[in-house]
Amino acid sequence: MIQEATTLRVVMDLNLGESILGGLYDLYVDALGATMAWWLGHLTLIGLVALAYWVITNWGDVSNGLGINGRRFSAWLVIIGFTVAQYILYHDQWGFPASGAFVTAFGTSAYLWWQWYQIEPQKA
Repeated sequence: MIQEATTLRVVMDLNLGESILGGLYDLYVDALGATMAWWLGHLTLIGLVALAYWVITNWGDVSNGLGINGRRFSAWLVIIGFTVAQYILYHDQWGFPASGAFVTAFGTSAYLWWQWYQIEPQKA
């Protein structure tokens, strides 16, 4: 039996908030319902774009206020790399659970970061 295809196309609703925000959007749906989550999700995305634009246009003031310079940025990269290496060591080699390995690695790295900037005679 041959059936005719319908001539009307099904229009899919585009929800950028759901696809970009992920778990945060699910939290919005659980707390506020689907309609309010759609609005709040899109307002969140607009706010993030506006914040990114503001930071880009005022980068000189932002970097000065946060004390970001080349040396500080390289120190951040080293600490992040050290945290990742610790996580791999704790989780893969020593058998820590994932959450415990992350908390231990982050805590150790945060302590070393704090010590570096307390003991260092001049700030980077």
